[in-house]
Amino acid sequence: MKIDASLAFPQGAGLQRVGTTGTAPSQNQGETAGLSPDEVQLSVDGGTVQQMKADLSGLPDLRQDRVTALKAAIDQGNYNVSSQQIAQAMAADLSGSD
Repeated sequence: MKIDASLAFPQGAGLQRVGTTGTAPSQNQGETAGLSPDEVQLSVDGGTVQQMKADLSGLPDLRQDRVTALKAAIDQGNYNVSSQQIAQAMAADLSGSD
């Protein structure tokens, strides 16, 4: 299985530090009162989310023609894949090449 990496995280979304108080524990050892955890807010433009949904809805869930051909080959006993072919496909998938 190959994952389509063409869908990137939206550029408009980002991490935004909205509030911290106190100092780092290494600088202020022993004083923990008044410290609050950092907060992070992720924001994505609603239009970007809708565009991503539209892009995904246009992709087929299955490549039905390939599934049908593979089923037929398996049923006829003609589908043979060597361990070398499997290893090459796994390596290609991990490296991101075709």
